[in-house]
Amino acid sequence: MSILFDRLTTTIERSLDFRLERANVIAGNLANVDTPDYTPTEVTFDEQLRQHLSGEEPPGIARTDAAHLDTGVEGTQAEMEFDYFALPNQDGNSVDLDHEMSKLSENQIQYRASTNFYNKRMALLKYAISEGGQG
Repeated sequence: MSILFDRLTTTIERSLDFRLERANVIAGNLANVDTPDYTPTEVTFDEQLRQHLSGEEPPGIARTDAAHLDTGVEGTQAEMEFDYFALPNQDGNSVDLDHEMSKLSENQIQYRASTNFYNKRMALLKYAISEGGQG
């Protein structure tokens, strides 16, 4: 049962890390809204999340002995890619302020949801440890 708790907690923590990284990338796009020939970037994490949830090892890391510690998701990182669907304006800049702000808002909502979920999970564990056995 503790493996489930560890895996879920790790997944939530990685989700928060990803949301923070995505917020930084979006902030970088917004900071370059007036930079000529700038193409905005985006962070993708879908493939790494799918691998983590299916229990696959990160690429290039293999356990050669059953006694070795599980690698978990330490090697998993989001990938950066250019937003090729953004249309450049007269100076070649492709940052769409409204689109970036909507991505930032969506990311913020998802970060808050992950934080709330993590806090509720910790509160439940705290309750189980402190008061769950009484009565």
